[in-house]
Amino acid sequence: MVSSGNSGSKEGGVPARLVWRDTDTNVEESEIAGSELAVTAAAFDYLVATQAVRPLLLDIRIFARMTPHGKVQCVNLHMERAVTAMCGDGGNDCGALRAAHVGIALSDSEASIVSPFSSSTRSVRACVALLREGRAGLATSLAGYKFLINYATTMSMLEIVQFYFSVIVPQAVWIMIDSFIVVGLCIAVTQAQTARRLAPSRPTARLIGVHTLASIWGQTTINYSFLFGIMALLFRQPWFRCHEFDSRDIDTSLWWLLGDNFEAEIISIVCLFQFVNGAAVYNFGYRYRRTWLTNYILVILYCGFMAAISVLTLANPNRFGCLFRINCGDADSLVALGYARPTWHISEYNSPNGNNVLPHKFRWTLWALCVVNVVLGLAYERLVVLGPLGRYAKRWWAQRRPSNGTEKVYLKP
Repeated sequence: MVSSGNSGSKEGGVPARLVWRDTDTNVEESEIAGSELAVTAAAFDYLVATQAVRPLLLDIRIFARMTPHGKVQCVNLHMERAVTAMCGDGGNDCGALRAAHVGIALSDSEASIVSPFSSSTRSVRACVALLREGRAGLATSLAGYKFLINYATTMSMLEIVQFYFSVIVPQAVWIMIDSFIVVGLCIAVTQAQTARRLAPSRPTARLIGVHTLASIWGQTTINYSFLFGIMALLFRQPWFRCHEFDSRDIDTSLWWLLGDNFEAEIISIVCLFQFVNGAAVYNFGYRYRRTWLTNYILVILYCGFMAAISVLTLANPNRFGCLFRINCGDADSLVALGYARPTWHISEYNSPNGNNVLPHKFRWTLWALCVVNVVLGLAYERLVVLGPLGRYAKRWWAQRRPSNGTEKVYLKP
């Protein structure tokens, strides 16, 4: 259907009668329900003046020969129904570009001055590019938020367990976590590239929504379970000697000496794996960003940190492990265990054993359990939260959530 302001007397510049005509037959139509419509500026003004425009607004596909003021009115009407974007390439579009939720100037003219976004490509495909970038930005922001929440939950778990056993993880471990892992991976998570295709719907923007909380709670549950389980396994080992805290024998100014024991060593290794894995878990591209393998900064840092932690876990006493006071000990203690006398300086161990070197078999068992922890975390996020179960739960929740008076428009795939 095509609308046209037909001849007739005009009052105040508004047509006295509006006629709808079929584009193929040029025959007047009286029934337009369910039809796609086009209006001229005069027809639009008539619909606005007679308060008839709102029921027809989403059926109108073409607004022809609109005045600058008419464009602003049209944008405002759409903004009553949903989030609205406006794109234009001339000075007569400036008002509408400023009024819309999102304005996209398709030129370098004066319209680009008032528009929040501009493109040198004079095509509405710029709208698609903007949507892709916006959704990728939103998804990346949520990924960074969830990564830091995962850091907080893992750190709180670390603090609780270490205070329960009256130990403190070694000083170098704190430096590695706060200065390298968290800072480096926080930056790396934001380097994800935008998806090449526009997804049918936008990502969630709810910081405490069901989708966000399911992701965070799931990772927290998995991480807690593995840490507690591995600590329980440690206490079942025949070679294990429990750390006994006596405040009379401890100089509290040398707090890092509370890390010279098996408990602090296990806590450090398990939590280091969990801190690093959080970045990979929350960097899955899903529909809005490319696969995380294209985030080269993250891949390099992730593999580097995982390799370093694996060396700490599996290697015999060495300079790197002794820096972190993991699988290390006093020189005489290491010689008694059958290792070569170290050529580097090692501060005296605050441990009855004089070392915290794990048996070879237990090192591999510990490393394998940490790898399973990593794999389960990745699988839960990819297959459950972002997989079929997560999509079903999202649709179920959307159907039952009360409407706030606005309409959502989804693109068909």
